[in-house]
Amino acid sequence: MRAGKSQLEMANLLGLNAAWYADLEQRDDELAATLTLFQAAQLASLLGVGLHALFDNAVRPEERIPLPELPGRIEAHAVRKRISVEQLEDEVGWELREFLESPVQVAAEMPIAFFQAIAAVLGVNWLSFVPEDHVDR
Repeated sequence: MRAGKSQLEMANLLGLNAAWYADLEQRDDELAATLTLFQAAQLASLLGVGLHALFDNAVRPEERIPLPELPGRIEAHAVRKRISVEQLEDEVGWELREFLESPVQVAAEMPIAFFQAIAAVLGVNWLSFVPEDHVDR
């Protein structure tokens, strides 16, 4: 309603089927579980808000971590903990190798839940990975 579009129009704009989009509107956990970071940013844009407005936790500017820097942070975390990337993957619950090699490309295909899992292990807010142009002002 906020975007002035039907559910079907919103689904089409996001590249989703109508049932999938309806689940997004009806179930709070669907957004993070199924949408990629870029789809969520597109949804926020269609609604006329920043991505942070779709979630309850804000990020201060000094907490932001550019996506291309995230692999270095992940690898440094593994070194600090003296664990292998494979062990870190077990801790995170997601495969990380491809992301470490090509973070921006892989990020386009991963659900927000992937970033939430990484953030939980690193002890940061996952929204700190959101590019500045998607941050509420």
